[in-house]
Amino acid sequence: MRNRLLLFLLYLCSTFFLQATEREDWLEELDRIVTERPRYMERKEKRIDNLRQLQRPGLSLEEKYRINHAIYQEYNTYRYDSAMHYVFLNREIARQLNNPTYMDETAIAFTILLATTGMYHEALENLAGIQRETLAEELLPEYYSVAEWTYYAASALTNDQLFAPSYKQMEDLYRDSVFSVLEAGTADYIYYEGKIAYYTGNLQKGLDIFLGLYPEIPVDTRLYAIVTWDIANIYKHMGRMDLYEKFLVLAAISDQVCPLKENLAMQELALYLYSHKPEEIDRAYRYIQCSMEDAHFYNNRLRILQISQKLPIIVTAYQQKSEKEKNSLALSLRIISLLSLFTILLLFYLYKQIRVVKKSRQELHLLNEKLNVLNHKLYNANLTKEEYVGLFMNLCSTYIDKLNKYRETVKRKIIAKQIDDLYKMTNSTRAIEVELDHFFLHFDNAFLSLYPTFVEDINKLLTEEGKIKVKKGELLNTELRIFALIRLGIKDSSKIAAFLRYSPQTIYNYRTKVKNKSVVSRESFEDQVMEIGNLS
Repeated sequence: MRNRLLLFLLYLCSTFFLQATEREDWLEELDRIVTERPRYMERKEKRIDNLRQLQRPGLSLEEKYRINHAIYQEYNTYRYDSAMHYVFLNREIARQLNNPTYMDETAIAFTILLATTGMYHEALENLAGIQRETLAEELLPEYYSVAEWTYYAASALTNDQLFAPSYKQMEDLYRDSVFSVLEAGTADYIYYEGKIAYYTGNLQKGLDIFLGLYPEIPVDTRLYAIVTWDIANIYKHMGRMDLYEKFLVLAAISDQVCPLKENLAMQELALYLYSHKPEEIDRAYRYIQCSMEDAHFYNNRLRILQISQKLPIIVTAYQQKSEKEKNSLALSLRIISLLSLFTILLLFYLYKQIRVVKKSRQELHLLNEKLNVLNHKLYNANLTKEEYVGLFMNLCSTYIDKLNKYRETVKRKIIAKQIDDLYKMTNSTRAIEVELDHFFLHFDNAFLSLYPTFVEDINKLLTEEGKIKVKKGELLNTELRIFALIRLGIKDSSKIAAFLRYSPQTIYNYRTKVKNKSVVSRESFEDQVMEIGNLS
């Protein structure tokens, strides 16, 4: 049994270590990819330049349209203004050719760009102008996909109880429509099969489909980024935050490799690291900066606004960490300087010690005299304590005698059947109050003999308005007796309450009231009280 437990613990430790190592590998890979962003952008720009070079004089309008459309597709998730430019060029060509298919394709492209940048009202209006009945069959998947995306954007941006539910309903309908026109067995078909399962609440089915699909998709495609993003969100719903982080990283890597400048994974990863991994604030800061750079590059006003709302909290945390590191470095430099100075002073001190040795005997003699004085004080203190130990033993003996006499009186009255007298005698608290006053008087005298300056010393620890004033005829009052008992080592409020005949809450209130008027910190007040009367 013991061996099994040991093996199980070793398995848990190794699993945790492997997960931590794998997680660090994901982040290191993303860091590497981020440093190579210019290379991926250069590769993208080269593809676009190659397409532009195809635009030679003498091309037909149809050829120009196809080249422009290919360039638009490259710019679609890369640079909004450039993508829109080629959409406008193709819209004009479509009008010149009076080609309905080109007009519809251009309108679809225009709609998706509007929806992507948050202009969903304009996108919905443009979408409404596309006649579904006259669309060419090859445009149906793109048309339904754009409609789904537009209503998704409208629902997410509206985020209310009035319009968002109807937008969400339309989004679901168009998602089913996309699936109905896709070719079975294709990657897009399988993706939408998983997406429908996910959005209809069957998380496990959607996850299984996505997990089987994403390894088959090239990492430098938009579909890979989308699938890994959806996997991450499913794991988030399931509470598997380690896998949520992993697939966010994979989606962010794909965004950078494509490269997709219209992305969300990097900023979500930055927020996740900020919220759940405070030690990763440097990475979170780099990632949110990358997201802002991508949003500005794409000219996506919606993403810029979203990131601008999240950026300050991460930047503030990063600046605080940087300030701490700066302060730590400055402190280290000061400490090194002080150590250097201390070394110099130590050398000087050693030199001085050679001269001080001559005076050591005299100092030793003075120390011996002080020790004798302290021994004398200690001797007197012990005599005083012995005297008051005897006093309290005598006091206890007296109370025992009084208790015995009280017992005899009770016994006599019971024998004489003087029940009424006995009841009156036991019902009165006067005798107890007298004895308590007598006891407290003895306690006050004894304590002040041991610590004659106790009242003055404790008032030194209090503010002017908080000083404890003893009434005429009193030696100590309740507040002073409480701290007198604390000085004697009795700190438990319950024991003090039993000694002084109060409730524990009352004792607590008295202690709190006095400490609130302290000139020292409340936490150290009672420690200061314990130092009263110590030999110095």
